[in-house]
Amino acid sequence: MDATAAVSRLLGAAADGRLEEVAARRGARLLTLFGSAARDPTRARDLDVAVLGAPTPVPGAAGSSPDLLGLVGDLVDLTGFDGVDVMDLAAASPTARHRALTGARLLAEAEPGLFARRQMAAALEFYETAWMRAADLRRMSA
Repeated sequence: MDATAAVSRLLGAAADGRLEEVAARRGARLLTLFGSAARDPTRARDLDVAVLGAPTPVPGAAGSSPDLLGLVGDLVDLTGFDGVDVMDLAAASPTARHRALTGARLLAEAEPGLFARRQMAAALEFYETAWMRAADLRRMSA
């Protein structure tokens, strides 16, 4: 099985609701496909999937972690492809979150608009923290 066929199976599972069932069972509120598999599946070597877990009742705290290992197993079963990489959005850097949500393909969302809200938040965080990344680069090059 190649990545192109795996993407096709993944999108089919998203379209018919199987992926939403997997997401709910594994504690994921949001799943996106990003990277080369989202841009051009014919050139992809793996499937990059971003996942966001359940929120926490305490404002500002990270949410509960989804069952990442179980999710990977379910995605491998759904696609028949073992090249699945999963990123926990709550644990990712601003740059990684931005890349995983901007230009990504929505696979599953627990409530309407969640993907769009997370995309906007990731873009805002990425641009607001650009000065820190630039300062780090200057410091490392000195």
